[in-house]
Amino acid sequence: MTTTPPAPQLVVAAVGSHERLERAVTSAVRWATGTATPAAERPRLDEPTARRARRAAAVLRPLLARTAVRVVRAAALADLARELGERPGTDGAGGQPVQRRLVVVLAGDGGREEFAPVLEEEITRVLSALPAQVRPEGFFYDVLVYTAEMPDHGYVTGRYRYRKVPAETGVWSADIVSALADFARIRLRPGSGPTEPKVPKALARALHSFLTARAGAEWGFGSYPGSVTARFVSDLEELAATTGNPVLRSPDEHGLASGSMARWILDRAPFVICATSGMVDELRGTLANLVYAGARGFLLFADVRGGWFPFQGTVHEHENSDDVFAARGLPVVHLHSAGGLRQDLARAFEEYDRGTGPVVLMVSPAVLAYEDEGFEVPFPAARRRPAARARSRARITARRDHAAEVLSLINDGPSRLLWQCGGLTAGESDLCHELARRCGAALCDSLTRPGTVARYRDGEVVPAYLGSLGKYGYSASVYNYLHDATGLRPKEDQCVFFLPSRLEEAVTPFTAPVLAERLRTVQVSRNPRHLAPFVTHPLEAELEPFLRWLAGRVSVGTDLLETRRAAIEEARATAHADEGLRVFPMGAEFFFHRLNDIVEHLITSVGYTYTSVVDVGRAGASAVRNLARTGPGFSGWYGRSLMGDALSAVPAIATSRPGNVMAFVGDAAWMLVPDVIPTLVRQLCIDKVRMRGNLSLFRLINGAHSLINTWAETRRHTSPNSNTMVLTLLQEEGERRYGPVTVRHRLIRDIDDLRKADLPARLRQPETIDVYSVVLAHDNAGDGLSLDTENDWRHGTREVPLW
Repeated sequence: MTTTPPAPQLVVAAVGSHERLERAVTSAVRWATGTATPAAERPRLDEPTARRARRAAAVLRPLLARTAVRVVRAAALADLARELGERPGTDGAGGQPVQRRLVVVLAGDGGREEFAPVLEEEITRVLSALPAQVRPEGFFYDVLVYTAEMPDHGYVTGRYRYRKVPAETGVWSADIVSALADFARIRLRPGSGPTEPKVPKALARALHSFLTARAGAEWGFGSYPGSVTARFVSDLEELAATTGNPVLRSPDEHGLASGSMARWILDRAPFVICATSGMVDELRGTLANLVYAGARGFLLFADVRGGWFPFQGTVHEHENSDDVFAARGLPVVHLHSAGGLRQDLARAFEEYDRGTGPVVLMVSPAVLAYEDEGFEVPFPAARRRPAARARSRARITARRDHAAEVLSLINDGPSRLLWQCGGLTAGESDLCHELARRCGAALCDSLTRPGTVARYRDGEVVPAYLGSLGKYGYSASVYNYLHDATGLRPKEDQCVFFLPSRLEEAVTPFTAPVLAERLRTVQVSRNPRHLAPFVTHPLEAELEPFLRWLAGRVSVGTDLLETRRAAIEEARATAHADEGLRVFPMGAEFFFHRLNDIVEHLITSVGYTYTSVVDVGRAGASAVRNLARTGPGFSGWYGRSLMGDALSAVPAIATSRPGNVMAFVGDAAWMLVPDVIPTLVRQLCIDKVRMRGNLSLFRLINGAHSLINTWAETRRHTSPNSNTMVLTLLQEEGERRYGPVTVRHRLIRDIDDLRKADLPARLRQPETIDVYSVVLAHDNAGDGLSLDTENDWRHGTREVPLW
């Protein structure tokens, strides 16, 4: 007789002593499953909170339709196994195994230390003792920790999600149902679950075996986080722990190189330093010192090739970081394919044994991901390296002039034209705005050059402006303009212009094949070597003369003009922003929504203008996407996308540009560079340089390398680990005056702190440096982090009633 397989099960465990915990969890589960809520238990919710909960419920109900959901109550973690009260894994008829997922909501009534991140090890120990079939899997939303107060001395995103207990139970339930929606999208989708095998990848095992054979427990491993290298880093850290090798930390790659240099000089300790793409130059002059000392080790860089100006790439048609290594006399081994990995590693090990300095490994994503449990590399005897072959460089020739075709596109062509504007002169800016008005084109700026066109120009709204476009941080209105419900709109219906642009990977979320096959594109560049081979209409031209040529020939019919303008309005109207919940720590969308309200009010009421400075990371991408700009700003995403560059540039910008400056820097980037405040004070007090506006530095603290965390969780389905955590020691608030300048620090932890900061007045206060430490939560919300996340449930329109 055939028995029906048992329904998969989701267990939501409410653990702790807080008096409102069970009510908050029960309401959240009712909303998630569509179970009726008694009238007496229906909380009063403000509209943003209710909207968030309805959207989360709309995601959850289809996913939970075939899932049995249970709520289990336990007074403490130690009691959880007993309260589950089940035989592990055999709950179905005839002892059939049941697929089970567990979400733990942990809350107590104690003080600020009760569930602080320092107790994470204890939480992990207790949960690890649960039966394997009901044990949390290490996902960020498996365990939700709520505490009466958050620690006031430091902040770091740990393995679990931390919140302060909201004052309103309805908000608490909305936060829990939001977390369940994020959990379900990853863990309850068909085919979901961990995709990574537990066995470390082949390259990590090979390097660990070789170095352990050569140096035992003395060699050390240091890394700086990167998306491509994230799995390799976690694998080698785990392997190093098994043999007692130290895992080294530093605020940046240069620090890792300096630390490895010191350990080699003091203890002859070899090393592996792992960095992501584009970080070759971050080792600075220490690279020469390592060679001079004959230090033995490996410098491993992710090597992403084949793209057009690849994001953070250093080996491509226009640049070759191998030249840097050649100038230092460093051997370079390229690990490009799994098929040749044994031979390539054998050569790398031979170079190591020569003892002339570190060996550079340029490793492709395919090799980093290569799995082979039986993979071994014999350690070769040393032999001399053969002479290197000269590299051949392919040439790119400019194609024929497409100006007439581009004019036809504008006058008679598709119903949607999107112009992404790079760096513009004043004359070019005037022409772009005038032509956009005359031909019905939508305007957008980019992640790398924010504010070249903007929402406000001379205090007035720009009707054609839709937002930003880039690899990260692109605007919802831009997404809606280029996409419909089925995906990217048909190629014949739209055309994207890049003016002027190298069309590097950072300025668009689309891959080269998509740009070549599914989008019609126009690129204008004065440099023929910057014309991308996948562009439909490449133009080698100076931008201003070309725009003037167009201005004398543009003639768009009334019907087409109105159609294009209507498409712009529709894209703007259908960009459904999510305001976020009033919880602590605040979400990025909650903070930026309210900051933007303040900024736009100042722009329209008192003519406020400012220069924006955005550093590399989630903080910078969120600022580009969410804040209205009044003119060109500086983005650390430009070129190599080097963290800390924008922050380092703040003194030069604040003391040389008129007006106000607002800078947005994540906690990881903040730690990469020296404190810029003393430099500013010196310029203002000693060099007698005048700061002609207000400088507001927003240090956005979410306790993690947030972009990498999101990438690992949503695309690799791997859990957070210590490699992506950032511990920030929160500073006391205060104010000091140095000659003509006042330096103030405010800690913004919630909406009340934001109100008390009195930003409408302080953002305009001249000769003042305001530093705001803003505590935010890490989450995997959309915020323009990828094309997929723009379909995140927070930004959609699908909702269901809660009761």
